[in-house]
Amino acid sequence: MTFAALIHLLRAHIELHESLLALSRRKTEALKKNDIEALSALLADEQKHILAIRQLEERRRRWLKEALGDEAATISQCVHLATGKEREELRECQARLQTAVKAVAEANELNRQLIEQSLQFVTAMIETFAPTLSTYSRTQQYAPSPERPLFESKA
Repeated sequence: MTFAALIHLLRAHIELHESLLALSRRKTEALKKNDIEALSALLADEQKHILAIRQLEERRRRWLKEALGDEAATISQCVHLATGKEREELRECQARLQTAVKAVAEANELNRQLIEQSLQFVTAMIETFAPTLSTYSRTQQYAPSPERPLFESKA
């Protein structure tokens, strides 16, 4: 059995994940600079990458089902079935893909934290500058003192 088609698909996966990692890092810089336009463009590119990854994943599952009869087979299982050069290529693909996916997850976590901090800052600013009900409401009613008249005529 040959795994050349799977190796080709995995290499495409790796390229997409590495490109997604580069986008995530550029997104981090856009978040730091508060560049909303760049962030919007990066998010659109990111969605395209995610769609391409899903399509590749579907192709990989179809190949696994046709070749092995099990679409849920893992790369490790394929490594055990492969021989020679293909085995080494599969191991290399597995390691590179794991590294890329882990790096993307870490970059996304950093971006999530940056967005959360920005949201907390905006919320704090809104609470600081927005009037509250207690600022402009009357808490006590004015009641003139009954002991003196409202106007003193001797003054």
